[in-house]
Amino acid sequence: MKMKRFLTAMTIFVVLGLFLGACQPAPAEPTATEAPAQSAVTEAPASVAPTTVKIAFFATGPLDEPWSQAMVQAVERVKQDSPQGLAIEYKWFEKVPIDDYEKFVRDVIDTGEFDIIWLHDASAGTDPVDNLRQQYPEQIFGVSASNYFPVGGNTYFVQMYAHEPSYLSGVIAGMMTKSNILGMVAGFPYASVNHQLNAFMEGAKSVNPEVQFKSSYIESWWDPVKAKETALAQIAAGADLIFSERYGAFEAARDKGVLAFGNQSDIHEMAPDTIITSPLVFWDPDVKFVIEAWYDHVVNGTAYNAPADKPIYFLMKDGGSGLAPLYGFEQTLPPEVIAKFEEVKKQILDGTLVIPLNLEEVTIE
Repeated sequence: MKMKRFLTAMTIFVVLGLFLGACQPAPAEPTATEAPAQSAVTEAPASVAPTTVKIAFFATGPLDEPWSQAMVQAVERVKQDSPQGLAIEYKWFEKVPIDDYEKFVRDVIDTGEFDIIWLHDASAGTDPVDNLRQQYPEQIFGVSASNYFPVGGNTYFVQMYAHEPSYLSGVIAGMMTKSNILGMVAGFPYASVNHQLNAFMEGAKSVNPEVQFKSSYIESWWDPVKAKETALAQIAAGADLIFSERYGAFEAARDKGVLAFGNQSDIHEMAPDTIITSPLVFWDPDVKFVIEAWYDHVVNGTAYNAPADKPIYFLMKDGGSGLAPLYGFEQTLPPEVIAKFEEVKKQILDGTLVIPLNLEEVTIE
């Protein structure tokens, strides 16, 4: 009897234990935030933002040439107000041999010293540019050349178009000429040259339909002697103002006592009584544009995405071009000339006057 009561009590105890165990809440499943620390995914650290950008510039011509001087001046200005507060360091490689151009640039790239490679002319041809940009797909290139050619991707073709200040120079020339003959001395019949000559002519004709032109390409980027001789011939043929697209032509104007216009960089000090003003090329926004593209790629991993069908360029209103000061000519030129000049300048800047971009070679009948 005692054994029976013991077994019955044990049975009740076991059943009660099972019943109470079934009533306990189940252990909670770990959530994502409660996952063990060792299984957490570690985020990749953000790229450290650079504080310096190093640029290598390459040109087949001399650094004294206006095309290169305009770029040097632009970079110096950009250094004072650089994108992202970057310190800008640059080195200029001038007179790079055309036959050795591609190898020369490649050797510099391979040093790993520079962030941006800037090919500041294409005298060596388009093949070296294409070969380099394909061989170094992670390298950003800037290209500034006389004639545009398709690039894209990691290669940003920037162009200077100074047709608007050239048009303004033509306005002054068309009103100042006594002989109704204006001279133009230029390098090659390339787009970067033609657009200025065409705009100068249109500006002169806009105020003087009777004006005629003497125009010559000297087939050289740097031959001051030939440029001077060409301008002297134009002056002998009746030209009383000279548009000096190349160095040397303004010297002929100075020697013969006629007025002239410089080009690309401010050369007033070379002939202060001769050079009224100069259409100026400001590469500043182009330099900033390429630096920003490099910075975005390095910091954010943004792919290089240069346009492949057109160059990047900025107009006067965007800071891409302008005119040198008149340096006192505003007092010596007739008031009506200055008034017209200021009127047209305002129209260009506010967009009410659009100057056509004519890249065609100038031919004078």
